[in-house]
Amino acid sequence: MTTDWEALYQTGETQWDKGAASPALLAYLAESLLTGRVLVPGCGRGHDVRAIGAAGADEVEVIGLDLAPSAFAGVELLPNTRFVMGDLFDLPSDFSAAFDAVFEHTCYCAIPRERRDDYMYAVTQALKPGGLLLAIFYLNPRDNPDPTLGPPFNATLEELDTRFAEHFTLLRSEVPTVAFPGREEREVLRLYQRF
Repeated sequence: MTTDWEALYQTGETQWDKGAASPALLAYLAESLLTGRVLVPGCGRGHDVRAIGAAGADEVEVIGLDLAPSAFAGVELLPNTRFVMGDLFDLPSDFSAAFDAVFEHTCYCAIPRERRDDYMYAVTQALKPGGLLLAIFYLNPRDNPDPTLGPPFNATLEELDTRFAEHFTLLRSEVPTVAFPGREEREVLRLYQRF
């Protein structure tokens, strides 16, 4: 079953939207910046897009990508940010090897397991060789570990290790010290570098 993200935005059923950038992203940006061209797939209302843009100023251009046009309605942009309506699984040709970094937060968990290889392919194709993937994976969105329930769908560290090892070197992995209420100890921050 495919989720109709546009319908959820139109009806206001956007419980995943916390109205602010990820606390773990903000903590990361306080110590390290993302620079160059950055893609944020499944960006929603663009809280993370704006946080990366504000932190990087002249050093970064941030492009938020989302399927739902209503996600962008009334959203303010910074001079170094923009939004593109589109499908991660059908990226524009000019997105191929065009990004220095990708930031992931709640896009991966919105994708059923049977499409996660497609996610890997898309992110790998979007990044330049040597590019960075900064990810805050929502591993355990509910107490029931049933992998068929979702979105959000759960993930495990073992799954991430297996899926990402083919194209990425893991540079950093840690449980964030800050998170949205209810997500404490349910997320992992990982920094990867594309081969």
